[in-house]
Amino acid sequence: MNFSINKIKDHEAELTVTLDKEDLISYIKKAEDILVKEYKSDGFRPGKVPKDIIRKKIGESVIKEEALSLAVESSLSKSIIDSGLSVIDQSDFKIKENSPEKLLYSVKLVIVPEIKLGDYKNLDVKSARVIVTKEEVDAVLGEIALSRVTLKDVERPAQQGDRVELDFEVKDGGVLIEGGKSENHPVVLGENKFVPGFEPEIIGLKKGDQKKFSLKIPADYYQKSIAGKSVDFDVLVKQVQERIIPQVNDELAISLGKFGSKEELEQNIMQGLVLEKENKEKERVRLLLLKQITSTSEIKPPTLLVDRRLDGMIQDLDAELHQRGMELGLYLAHVKKTQDDLRRDWKDKAEEQVRFDLITKFIAQKESLNVDEDEIEQEAQAALQQYMAMMSGQGGGEAGQDILKDMDTDKLRRRIATALLNEKVLNFLEQNNNISKTN
Repeated sequence: MNFSINKIKDHEAELTVTLDKEDLISYIKKAEDILVKEYKSDGFRPGKVPKDIIRKKIGESVIKEEALSLAVESSLSKSIIDSGLSVIDQSDFKIKENSPEKLLYSVKLVIVPEIKLGDYKNLDVKSARVIVTKEEVDAVLGEIALSRVTLKDVERPAQQGDRVELDFEVKDGGVLIEGGKSENHPVVLGENKFVPGFEPEIIGLKKGDQKKFSLKIPADYYQKSIAGKSVDFDVLVKQVQERIIPQVNDELAISLGKFGSKEELEQNIMQGLVLEKENKEKERVRLLLLKQITSTSEIKPPTLLVDRRLDGMIQDLDAELHQRGMELGLYLAHVKKTQDDLRRDWKDKAEEQVRFDLITKFIAQKESLNVDEDEIEQEAQAALQQYMAMMSGQGGGEAGQDILKDMDTDKLRRRIATALLNEKVLNFLEQNNNISKTN
């Protein structure tokens, strides 16, 4: 085996690895040894099946695939170690030649930039005391009560707080707009989640009433085709329901199944809010420590890592919008920005986060902080079990099993390893710096 390193630009290089015929034969033998141990056949003890039988049963292609995987994994690891490079990421893997005589592949490496680490011990940071007010507890109680609302059909005119179901059409100049028709559309009067001015037009209508009216759409409305225009609505009220919100009392607490009284529920909410605030304060203090360390350190974040972080930030925004029933494209139109605008706006934040990641890795290396395979495996199994429980709860069944089979468990374990190492570094920083409480 031999390899070469070609520096592309700052913090990036291309590694090219070549394995000759002798190397490949050795990996074929290793692959056969592994498959012999795993293969089961009637009449043979485990691990004792002759290799010629295995070749016939599973085929040469399976053996070659296993050998290729072993060859790449082993040679890549050895090449990086022998190069003396400190690699933090790899991408763009390409097989350029794969024959019985030679395996030639390349991979792009992101190299740890030179870091001049500032002080990271004996720093002074202030932590705020956590306080939870009665008003905050009452607000959660109100949310719980709203989650237990019951609905009662009524024949009276709709009023504030009612839930109504509507059929409607929205037209611009007599032409139905895109997405401008809906049937049995639920609206809670007072939540103001529809077009401004729409809900007041519905108040006072009864089941079976039909109403036509026009509304001026705000100029900054996300749907640009009608923004600033006057559009026509044709609405039919299909149902009016009174929302009956239960009182917050012992009966409500007992109905939740975990509490014997309202007081127990309030105590549980108080404990939950305290824990939530303590965790947020802990994260704030950790961030302050990282910012202090970064401010006295010299580090240039690699462009590739910054770009990837920006990709992740936009993906997170897209996922958050989908949870709210919104599309990224419509959101961007509403805020009058493009994805490139977001990347420019978020670049400083992305660079800061990459600096944090690199400093965390550097401190872990300097302080010999490591994560054991057992720790990774334990967390990975817990994550997989949690995922399967979630899929079962959603009726995933066999589909959930199929998704699990296709899941990149190696990637999952790498993420877990990174998270566990970060936690160890942050715990180390908490223990080796001066964190004092403020009133």
